[in-house]
Amino acid sequence: MVATSSLIFLNFIIAEVSNSYQKVRSRVEEEVQKERANLINDVEITVTQSYKDSHAQLYPKYVVIRETEV
Repeated sequence: MVATSSLIFLNFIIAEVSNSYQKVRSRVEEEVQKERANLINDVEITVTQSYKDSHAQLYPKYVVIRETEV
């Protein structure tokens, strides 16, 4: 009885871990893009205006923002 209960319990634990892993894996690309955007924003805040003017091709006037629906 103990062995059967342990087997069922371990099967349940494996299923829950697998489900959690799938949730994290499906959102990893979103989080990477979000972090990349935050890092770009930090760099653009710290860079001086004269540097931005001399390297205008790296700093466009407009930024397109896309949001995902949750």
